[in-house]
Amino acid sequence: MSDDVHFIGIWGMPGIGKTTLAHAIYDKICHQFEASCFIHDVREKVEKDGLVNLQKQLLFRTLKVKQENLRDYHYGMKIIKDRLSNKKVLIVIDDVDKVEQLQALAGSCDWFGLGSRIIITSKDKHLLIKHHRDTIVYRANGLDNDEALELFSWTVFNQTYPKKYFEDLSNGFVKYATGLPLALKVLGSSMIDRPREVWEDYLHQLEEIPEEEILDKLEISYRGLTEIEKNLFLDIACFFKGEDKNRVAHIVGFDNYKNMETLKDKSLITNFGGKLQMNYLIQEMAWRVVNRESPWQPGIRSRLWLCKDVFHVLKENTGTEVVEGMVLNSHPHKENLNGEAFSNMINLRLLKISNVNLPEGLNFLSNKLRMMQWRDYPLKSMPNSFQPHNLVEFIMPRSHLEQLPEGFGYLAKLRLMDLSDSQNLIKTPNFVGLPSLERLIFRGCTRLHDLHPSVGALKRLTLLNLKDCKSLNSLPLEIKMKSLEIFILSGCVRLKKFSEIGTNMTRLSELYLDGTALEELPLSIEHLTGLTLLSLKDCKNISCSTRVNLPSLETLNLSGCKGQQPNFWHSHGIFQIFRLILGIDYFFPAPCPEQESINLPLPMLFGLSSLVSLDLSDCNLSDGALPDDLSCFSSLEVLKLNKNNFTRLPDSISQLSKLTCLHLENCTRLQSLPNLPSCVSVNVRGCTSLENYSDEVVPWNSPQGFNFLHFVTSEHLGHLREAATKGIDSGYLYGSVKTRRSKIQSGSGIRALGHR
Repeated sequence: MSDDVHFIGIWGMPGIGKTTLAHAIYDKICHQFEASCFIHDVREKVEKDGLVNLQKQLLFRTLKVKQENLRDYHYGMKIIKDRLSNKKVLIVIDDVDKVEQLQALAGSCDWFGLGSRIIITSKDKHLLIKHHRDTIVYRANGLDNDEALELFSWTVFNQTYPKKYFEDLSNGFVKYATGLPLALKVLGSSMIDRPREVWEDYLHQLEEIPEEEILDKLEISYRGLTEIEKNLFLDIACFFKGEDKNRVAHIVGFDNYKNMETLKDKSLITNFGGKLQMNYLIQEMAWRVVNRESPWQPGIRSRLWLCKDVFHVLKENTGTEVVEGMVLNSHPHKENLNGEAFSNMINLRLLKISNVNLPEGLNFLSNKLRMMQWRDYPLKSMPNSFQPHNLVEFIMPRSHLEQLPEGFGYLAKLRLMDLSDSQNLIKTPNFVGLPSLERLIFRGCTRLHDLHPSVGALKRLTLLNLKDCKSLNSLPLEIKMKSLEIFILSGCVRLKKFSEIGTNMTRLSELYLDGTALEELPLSIEHLTGLTLLSLKDCKNISCSTRVNLPSLETLNLSGCKGQQPNFWHSHGIFQIFRLILGIDYFFPAPCPEQESINLPLPMLFGLSSLVSLDLSDCNLSDGALPDDLSCFSSLEVLKLNKNNFTRLPDSISQLSKLTCLHLENCTRLQSLPNLPSCVSVNVRGCTSLENYSDEVVPWNSPQGFNFLHFVTSEHLGHLREAATKGIDSGYLYGSVKTRRSKIQSGSGIRALGHR
């Protein structure tokens, strides 16, 4: 494989197997690249979500970092070039139909590192050459007769040739599939275990279809479905392509899993990583079926998914009882709609809409809704008659709602309620009538001051997110949510008291209390025997003298939990938090009044054999705060001690045999370091009191494959530069920091020197 960057195009008619071929290449060679990414269905996704979302997807999959600040696709082009120009990448851009899409995702060769490969699939050969004149273009050809017969036979009979008495009919299907693998697979899947007379009937239908009408041929398979299967197929094609299989199964409400398997067996859908996928040609066939219901009047079609059709119905008030689903994806401008348009759509099951105004209000919504997703809902209330007893998902982020209708207390099928960033919401419903609720999200509801006490008894709830509910000042007295896994209260700045915890809450694994005003945690926190993450970042008021035990705790964040003034410090401060979590009693010497920062000595710690990450940053820790014996942290891998006041660290840190990362940034009084294992990455940026401190750092690779980032003194730097100049590949380099001798193992060679 040469070091040049190559653009490779695969073109051919729809259904010929371009995506399948690209997948086969991708799976075979992706391991040869530093990063790789396969972007499916570009044409469809650009229409649905825009170019910027695809650029974010590309950056996330190649860099494993989310890019939230892409202002527009022009800025996204710059970021892609800046971030990937030194990386050898493999990128597949599937189903492109406009050159602007390629310009936004893979502008030119200098966007990517040497040896990169950019594979593009399209039905337009000229587009591939127009984007990059040196693109190597391959044509995907249809199968010849023998290959087609073999694929058809494998699909129907699970062998390389047709069964006896079906040879003639099999050859007939192969003839009318014209070498298209998709058609062969779909038509063949419909014939599995069917009697000969059914084969003859299907073949007769094919004989009446002109050779070029591939969609008509695919529709034969659709006609063979039951009515329930047809409805499910059309829902997936119009609304749920790419969505989670289990989520769709709950929303659509049919005999879901069985029927999905039927559609899969007939090659009409695929299940890729738990997501429902569908070939674009099959999806286009489904769209045509729906459009044929009423070619000129969208308000008499069962499903609406195009902006122009949805706007026509909602502006002109042309909706009817025939409409079952309506999806209005993102669009740039707010539109004024006629709320009366919903009055005639009494059978509406699926509604997804955003960025609209209702200047005349809203008097009616269908009580048959199973999914309601309305971003930026513009009104303060919903129709009083709205009591959707079949509702499964209620997603209303950034709504103007102040409270929900009374009928929302009795939705037995509701699994998700998301009212995030609804800043006018002041009241939650009674949750007694929501026994199936699994996810409850009020993140960013800044005027919400309390929760209905019934929330504490939701037995199926797995996620409760109250992040940044800044007016929330109380929780239910007791919570008994036996299925709860994640509980988020970060940013609830007025919350001073935590609920008592039921004995059944053993599934809770993550508890976020960052920045709350909590003064203590209850003794019943020890019921959280499955808790793996506890974050108390910036909890400056918390204290407790009760002994508890959290045996499964892996991540503990106490950063910013600074000690209080000396006259309060026997009842406050970080040592009390340790006392709470670890269950320890020990003697605290009184601090010296003249100390600028409070010395918070930590005790002999034990019972934390599961702890992997501990964050004690910015906690006013001084010399002696860390104990001399740290052997209790037998699993600790990451220790963060940034922004503290000690001048030295205990030698016992060398006992942490699994430690890989030690963070000491901005410990400005730190003067020396203990001996550390060579596999530990240490960051001492801003530790300006270290003798011979330099702000330069050196990355290198060890023989064990670790990547280290150590501070470098001026003496170290000289040795390293000399070694790099001479091309040293292995060995030891020594430098001194105060009286400590530092061993640096260069492994496969010092490959980079620079500033950070």
